[in-house]
Amino acid sequence: MKLTSMASMLLTMLPAMTVAASVELAAFADKDFCEKVARSSGDRFVFERGLLQTVEWEAVELKGEGPTVRRCSSLDKTIIDLDNDGQKDLVVKATFCMKGDPSDSFYVLPVDSRVLENASWQDLSPLLAIHDKFERTGGTYPLRSIQFDKGALFPDLTTTFSVHPFRLDSTTYVGLTDGRREWMVIAKYLGAERFEDLCYLHAATRG
Repeated sequence: MKLTSMASMLLTMLPAMTVAASVELAAFADKDFCEKVARSSGDRFVFERGLLQTVEWEAVELKGEGPTVRRCSSLDKTIIDLDNDGQKDLVVKATFCMKGDPSDSFYVLPVDSRVLENASWQDLSPLLAIHDKFERTGGTYPLRSIQFDKGALFPDLTTTFSVHPFRLDSTTYVGLTDGRREWMVIAKYLGAERFEDLCYLHAATRG
């Protein structure tokens, strides 16, 4: 993951700043934007309702017998310009459990794609084969693109993931956190599993 040259110019090396009662802005490429998002990412990175409502999801209907419990087996879709290239995308978010904990992935398709018509609950391979996706369950998302305090490194996101696309000021961003909900990345999705990290938020510990 590499920042664009413009974002690189915006990197600022400052100590973590507390911008909300429970969230610290640990590093940023755009201070004003990151502070605005941090104020909307409440306790344990649960976005405020207004921010979540900028993207409307609907359940995917597939052939075959679907799951009876959505927590660990769900597919939802939305139409949104996820990579901000001026073209709408069909984005499918999949949630499946790993050792009992739900984890999100997403798949980006052309709006007129027939992939979902060719998939079924018993055979998701047409969807899972999509190249343009975020699929990290069991893996890691390194927090390395933004550094501060003489190159200090932050822990990786790992194992299970929560994915939260949202719109702000006519631009689409993605919030990523893991099962620990200690760190969140706010990024732009660049396509083909590439991201431009803009903010690293830390859930402040409480005494």
